[in-house]
Amino acid sequence: MIELLLFLVVVVIVVSIHEMGHYLAARSCGVRVLRFAVGFGKPLLSRFDRRGTEWCL
Repeated sequence: MIELLLFLVVVVIVVSIHEMGHYLAARSCGVRVLRFAVGFGKPLLSRFDRRGTEWCL
């Protein structure tokens, strides 16, 4: 059971790093990013930064 939980945590971390790469590439090309989200469905937490990007978990 602990192996499954550890696997899921690692997958979330790896996917988040991958998606952050997309975010940074878009920002470096001057693209406005509206939302950066980890997970699917209704966000549990949501915050906006000074550039207007919504960060969701």
